[in-house]
Amino acid sequence: MDATNISPEPGTPPSPVEKASVWEDFLDIFYAPSKVFARRANGNFWIPLLLVTVLIAVLAYANRNIMRPMFDAEFARSTAAAMKANPSLTAAQMERGKAFAFDIAQYGSVVIVPLLVLFVGFVTWIGARFVDAKLSWNAALVVVAYSMVPRVVQQIFVSIEGLFVDPTSLTSRFSMGIGPGRFVDASTVNPFVGALCDRLDLFLLWGLVLIAIGVATIGRLPKAKAWAFGIGLWVVTALPGIWGAYRQL
Repeated sequence: MDATNISPEPGTPPSPVEKASVWEDFLDIFYAPSKVFARRANGNFWIPLLLVTVLIAVLAYANRNIMRPMFDAEFARSTAAAMKANPSLTAAQMERGKAFAFDIAQYGSVVIVPLLVLFVGFVTWIGARFVDAKLSWNAALVVVAYSMVPRVVQQIFVSIEGLFVDPTSLTSRFSMGIGPGRFVDASTVNPFVGALCDRLDLFLLWGLVLIAIGVATIGRLPKAKAWAFGIGLWVVTALPGIWGAYRQL
């Protein structure tokens, strides 16, 4: 990624917008993201949003058997935690929700991905104002939609790794991640450490860097403000996980 050239110097005349196909965008986003954001600043966010949603949904469904052991292990832990917090809950009650929860895991990407883009897009649109970036609502959605491409790569990674790993070794959501979570025991890890590990996954960080580059490119930010925005976005999007960790204590 061309993060070293995260934005032009303030006052630099804008370069002519080059033409490219959507498929070229999806290739360029890996090594020249600023070019993608520059030429799609006023583009239609629906196109990248629909493409990443379909790709993630198809791959998530294809990976359902690989992810099942991880889902079962995580559900067992969440069930134990819920029953501890609320003794009136029974194992039978929790088990009834398991099939529904797994269906959401298999098919929910069709709804979850667009909702995530809208939520992070809103946070990006608001946050850009704190660093004096001129970013329209449409541009924010364009940036966030393209930032979901690493999630597609993540699903491909899961598919490939699933061919080589023992299913019994997939004991938590960290089992196939790329980050410090891979080295912790989800059954004993402190909830706050677990939440931090979730936020340090390679694919999530990659997506946040893409958002920072997009905001810097379209909003014409200097590097310092661009990285300040990226760090701030990381913190804000970590808050739900921190709140969830607090509730587990």
